[in-house]
Amino acid sequence: MVTGNHAQSIPAVLGELAVAAHELASDGIGIDVLLVDAGSTDGSIGIARSSAADLGLPLDVTVSVGTSAWITQRDGFAYALKQGTPDFLVTHDPAGHHDARQLPDLVRSFRAKGSGLTIGSRWVRGGSAPGTSGARALLSRMASFAVARATGLRRVRDVTTSFRVIRPDAADLVTERPATVGDYGFYCEFVAAAQAYGFTVDEVPISFRPRFARVPRLSASDLVEFSSDLRRLRRRVRSIRTDMSIDQATWAARSGLMREQSPETGSEFGALDELTELSSAGRFTSWIVDGLEVALGRRVLEVGAGLGSVAVEIARRDLDRQVTAIEPAANVFPTLADRAVAHDNLRVLQVTSGELAAVGAGERFDSVVYVNVLEHISDDVAELRTATDLLTTDGRIGVFVPAMPSLYGSLDYKSGHYRRYTAEQLQAVLERAGYVDIDVRHLDVLGVVPYWLMYRVLNVARLDRVSSAGYDRVIVPLSRGMQWLAPRPPFGKNLIATARRGS
Repeated sequence: MVTGNHAQSIPAVLGELAVAAHELASDGIGIDVLLVDAGSTDGSIGIARSSAADLGLPLDVTVSVGTSAWITQRDGFAYALKQGTPDFLVTHDPAGHHDARQLPDLVRSFRAKGSGLTIGSRWVRGGSAPGTSGARALLSRMASFAVARATGLRRVRDVTTSFRVIRPDAADLVTERPATVGDYGFYCEFVAAAQAYGFTVDEVPISFRPRFARVPRLSASDLVEFSSDLRRLRRRVRSIRTDMSIDQATWAARSGLMREQSPETGSEFGALDELTELSSAGRFTSWIVDGLEVALGRRVLEVGAGLGSVAVEIARRDLDRQVTAIEPAANVFPTLADRAVAHDNLRVLQVTSGELAAVGAGERFDSVVYVNVLEHISDDVAELRTATDLLTTDGRIGVFVPAMPSLYGSLDYKSGHYRRYTAEQLQAVLERAGYVDIDVRHLDVLGVVPYWLMYRVLNVARLDRVSSAGYDRVIVPLSRGMQWLAPRPPFGKNLIATARRGS
């Protein structure tokens, strides 16, 4: 908590924190109270020490070098992090607005969702703000709307309240170089910047009470300052998003929604239902293989073959072609092995590409294929360099990946995607891995809008059979027909690339 002159309210606030601490202790969570002194002159610190001792609350005090919201919070965060590595940080109003007895609700949501920031919100369903004037409530809601419009902030309704549970790394990143000047601007910046960095932001309803002390009135200068801060905030968030578009792996890994997939042999693939539905999309699979055909030689290796739909299609098309499909996941490989039985020119191995390169006794392939695999791998360049060890001198590679980072949504998180690629990024990744004669193009123009609607706007949690079948039967033929007329569209839901191993 940051205190100026709060001698009147601090004993009651600490009393409520003691109740919250007792409830959290039943979950195995302990809390320490840090009071940041922002120039108090009314004895607040002494009163707080005495009250905390009576309540059995651990309390420490640090002095801030300033009084603005960002400086006091920065100083508080820095002091807390020097004492160790807490599981989370909490910001709380010492004036009595926030009922600390609601803190366990915020902490439980924070932990359950893996959030970077959990907000005690007045404006979500179940939240309330008794005693807040209609004008002030309207201004708060308008601020949230303005921040969303200026920065692209999504699904957050209360950006100006300061009752929050925060991941330490989020606190460190956001407060490092704030763009805003005013206190309200900083609270808004914290939320928008945290989300732009990739952290999950969620809200828990609270009752926002009248303060024990008088509420400072908003002045015209406050509104002017906030308007200026919005412009600064927009520039900062745009800069963060640009940086994160380059380092999507870090961005995705910060989210509590991300299901990282282990690349190790014997691991479990976490989106098996979605993989099963995609493997049934025969028209789409055929389209992918058609796009890779130019890179397919007599001996083909598919890395991360999943349930085998692509490997089977490659093997089926040319019986003289020898296809090897490798898949490390323990809950996927048995189905792949069962499907391979019917194809004499298809063999399957439960290994990773690195393991195959290490124990393959010098085996080399004319072609290596990755279909919906690279996006699951944190270091995609290293993986593609491994592929060069498995290729013949003049071997070729074929890659199929999700495109358009702006489409990244609920299905990407669930599937463990570190990124969606731009054409320039995929080109650069292949170049860095040592490939030449690179050809990258978009695929599936008509698939963009349905994907955006389902997994960005509606936030659908999974890919079901009806959606997958409808897409394969209706969208794919139409999108493929459109691409027959325009073979190199400027955008598309996916990217397909072919390249040759460099010397």
